[in-house]
Order: sequence, then structure tokens, then C-alpha cells
Amino acid sequence: MAFIASAFAKEAVLGVLNAVFAGQGSLLAGTFEAKSFGVDSSVLAMVMPTVISKAEALAFLFAVSFNVPCVMALSTTYRETHSLKWTLRLALFFTGSALILSCVIYHVAGIFL
Repeated sequence: MAFIASAFAKEAVLGVLNAVFAGQGSLLAGTFEAKSFGVDSSVLAMVMPTVISKAEALAFLFAVSFNVPCVMALSTTYRETHSLKWTLRLALFFTGSALILSCVIYHVAGIFL
């Protein structure tokens, strides 16, 4: 869910993680009101290490970092290229490469961590 929310805004990831792991707030508020949504980082810091391994966290960081920048970047691409085909190709490339890279990182980090 947080990976999908990162396509709307990178700030939304913390709001979604807070709603999922800490049970504070709703997913919609965490995604679309990320800047005004209060994130309790101390609760996240206590809960997440018990649920997520270091390899999973590292893979997630890569997936979010290399995902589609945001919906506004895609709309700008469409406005500049005037091509829905190129815009969809770009979105699929970013999403696919982020998922493949995170899969590789997960398996390599699983060896060392």
C-alpha cells in the first residue's frame, strides 16, 4: 500500500506506514493529507523492527526511491510529450525497474544481513 501511495507523493509513505503499523489514522488521510497528517515516529520505531527484517526494509527503500516520482511528474510528461503511450511506458518502466531492483536488493541483503 505504501509503495502505491509513493506514486502520489513520497511524503505519503510515512502516513500509510503509520496507519498500517501504528494503527493511528486512516489510510486515506495518511495518503492524501500526508503533510498535515501527524506521524508518530517513536511508535513506528518500536513496532516496525519487530515486523520487518532489515533486508525487507532496505528493499522497500529502494522500491520507493526508484518508483514513479509522482503523479504530477507523469502529468507533466504527458503535457510535454502529448503521448499517452509514452507516459504509460515511462510509468511502467519506473514501476517495473523499482520492483526488479528491490527484489535483487532483498535477495543480496538477505545473504549479508
